[in-house]
Amino acid sequence: MMSVVFAAFAMAAPLVTVETFTESYCPCSGTFHSEYLNHIVPAVGSISVLNRSWDGRNDNGTVKCFHGHHECEANTLQACAQHLSGDNYITWLNYTVCINGPCKHVGCEHQYSVGDSDSLKREEGCATAVGLNWDDLNSCFKSDLGKQLLIKDADYDKKVHEEYGLEGLPIVKVNGKMFSKFWDCDSFESSYHTNLIKAICDAYTGTDKPAACNA
Repeated sequence: MMSVVFAAFAMAAPLVTVETFTESYCPCSGTFHSEYLNHIVPAVGSISVLNRSWDGRNDNGTVKCFHGHHECEANTLQACAQHLSGDNYITWLNYTVCINGPCKHVGCEHQYSVGDSDSLKREEGCATAVGLNWDDLNSCFKSDLGKQLLIKDADYDKKVHEEYGLEGLPIVKVNGKMFSKFWDCDSFESSYHTNLIKAICDAYTGTDKPAACNA
């Protein structure tokens, strides 16, 4: 008689989903991206993913951005980077940090020129550096696809604002629960790193938590 052996495999716990709602020309948003890449990813990147939506108002198919038309262009470029990165958020996060340049406590050196013709060389160089195809990225940026990505984000962002009533960006959610108490202009503070890492660790249901969760 043939015996059948059933092997038990442990199911991997789902990754924690961190969401941020942001603007290209918001100085606090620029700093948040840099701080997340340099402090949050090394600590809890193995148990979490980062999703990002761009703020804007959908006015009958045309997105209006808080800091004007150039910010919408910068948002579109980075939304396209997200689209082309697929599930690998590290790629688009590195791209944003690269094109923004070095950051201070609030704001980054090149943040307010993203999307302008003067920053084209830097944006292309950063795409190559992080493994994005510049022709594909530039094509998305100039096409209806980029516009539709921005409209999708604007519609979703409106829903979140209506649900939580927060004004100002960036704001952050962890597994659907609002982490931000105000808007996160303190993301450079060590206490912010500690609190966000703790929120991600607390939300993770697996037993294979990284060392940062036990610090």
